[in-house]
Amino acid sequence: MYHFLSRRNSILSSLSFGLMGSKAVLSKVPEEIYLDDNPQNWTRADKAYARAKQLGRVDDGKVIWRTKGIIYGFKAPESPVPLVRFKGCEQQWVKKISNSKFIKYNSLLTYYSDYESDKVIDGFNNPITKKDVEFIPNWSRVPEGQMISERGVTLNIFEQAFPGFYSDSSIDDINISVVEGTVSFHAKMKWPIQLIRNPYNQDNTHFAQLQDLQDTSISWIPSHGAGQIMMPSMSSIGMDDPEFGQVIWHVEYFKIKSWDELPKDYLDKALDEHGDEFDVSPENDVNPSKLAKRLKSLGYLK
Repeated sequence: MYHFLSRRNSILSSLSFGLMGSKAVLSKVPEEIYLDDNPQNWTRADKAYARAKQLGRVDDGKVIWRTKGIIYGFKAPESPVPLVRFKGCEQQWVKKISNSKFIKYNSLLTYYSDYESDKVIDGFNNPITKKDVEFIPNWSRVPEGQMISERGVTLNIFEQAFPGFYSDSSIDDINISVVEGTVSFHAKMKWPIQLIRNPYNQDNTHFAQLQDLQDTSISWIPSHGAGQIMMPSMSSIGMDDPEFGQVIWHVEYFKIKSWDELPKDYLDKALDEHGDEFDVSPENDVNPSKLAKRLKSLGYLK
């Protein structure tokens, strides 16, 4: 049972989470949340609450998402070629500010796996470029935090680098609908135009049960989803030359209750390589996120 790394890390995690309020401006504004059977009747506050409950939780606590998927190489007019699979885990530490505003600190670790066996691997021979590639896992921690509110899902680091970037953003940008008691949330990832390399597209759809969203006696509910990302290149898997085609991700998401629901080969490697930080909130990290470092190198942050 992989519920805790050690007593030391459990204590560190608790202390880290206990300090989460230091970066959030707490508000005690009373709000009434009532989710009608028809999402078209939801207020923006209702939608923000529902989205926060679907993505994470609506009280202070931790959330675990298991991710998996396939990365394809693509060059028109040829059909996409499956290159490699991936498996990962995103852990989130959530702090409630109000019923329609939440801040969360995310820590994501993704490993690549063999397309046929799905076993974690450290490299492969790219079938398109014919090059041997040594994989660099995606270890991404976001101490700057992410907000869920009536403006939708926003990254604090983008607020700092591009003031006004979210001025026209709204939770209404998310397409929310219900079919036979299942609510879908379809959203497109919004990036500053200065950072986009075309062709690019990223969107996803998450699902949760309407009755779970409406039940105010529970703060954590099951959810799952899927999405796709199109990128012009991806050097970490040997697709670093757009002349060889683009990269298409297909990713699936599953909100899980504990590490026991993660693949054993993934978890063993994660604890071996990142055991001291794997179960600790990034909120108090000394180092900024990879995105913050990139923005600074490009001159958008001081």
